[in-house]
Amino acid sequence: MGNVNRAAKRNSVTREEDRILPVLEHIWKLLREEDPLPLGPELKGIPLLEDIHHEILALRRRAENLQNEIDLRNSTVIALQEREYRFRHLATHDSLTGAMNRASFLERANRELRSAFSTGSACGVVMMDIDHFKHFNDTWGHLAGDDALRFVVNVVSSILRKNDFMGRYGGEEFVFFFGGADQKTSIAIAERIRETLASKPISLENGSVFITASFGVAVASFDEYPGDEYIDRLINSADMAMYQAKKAGRNRVVCFTES
Repeated sequence: MGNVNRAAKRNSVTREEDRILPVLEHIWKLLREEDPLPLGPELKGIPLLEDIHHEILALRRRAENLQNEIDLRNSTVIALQEREYRFRHLATHDSLTGAMNRASFLERANRELRSAFSTGSACGVVMMDIDHFKHFNDTWGHLAGDDALRFVVNVVSSILRKNDFMGRYGGEEFVFFFGGADQKTSIAIAERIRETLASKPISLENGSVFITASFGVAVASFDEYPGDEYIDRLINSADMAMYQAKKAGRNRVVCFTES
C-alpha cells in the first residue's frame, strides 16, 4: 500500500513539473529572447500566466523606449561635444592651414615658458618666412599660394616633436616653439625643417615647385621669470635673426645673438 502511495505522489509531482516547466520556459523566453513568443493556446488556461505575459511585454516596451531615449540623449551629447570642439578649434587655429593662430600660440607659449622656468629646462622660439612668396603668388596664383601654405604646415607638422608646436604668425610667416630644446637642438630642428622643405617639391596643376624658407632662432634664457611679455621679446629676437638669414641669401638658419 505504501509503495502505491509513493508511486502516486511521484506521478503527481511529475505531472506538476510537466505543467510548471513550460510556464517557466515561456517566462524565460519573454525575458531573454529578442523576439518574445506569443502566448500559445496550451498556456492560456494557466492562472495568472496571461497577466504575467502581458506585464512582461509591457515592461520590455518601456525598457526599449527608455533605452531609445538614452541613446538619443547620448548621441545629442556627442554631437554637442563635437560641435564645441569644432568651434574651439576654429577659435584657436588658422582656418586655412590648421596651424594655431597667433593668439592661441602666444597663450600656450607663455604657459610653456612658465613651466620651463619652474623646471629649469631650455626652450627655443623660431620664426620662419617662406622665401619669395609674393613672387610665388604672382607666378602661380593665390589658390596655389594657399596650397603652398598648407603644404608647408603639413611638412613641418611631420617633423615637430611631441613638445613642439607651431602657429601662423601672419601671411607667410610662422612661429615655432621647441620645448626642452637648447640652442644646438633648436638649430638642428630648424635645419631639418629647412632641408626637408627644400627637398620636397609641391605639385601644382602646371608643374612641381620647390619651396624654401628662412629661419631665425632665439633661445630662452632667464634666472627669474621675466613676465608674459618675454615671449614677445623672444619672437622679436627670432624675427631679427630671420631677417639676417634673408639678407644672407635666404634658405638658411640664423641664430640670434646679442651682438
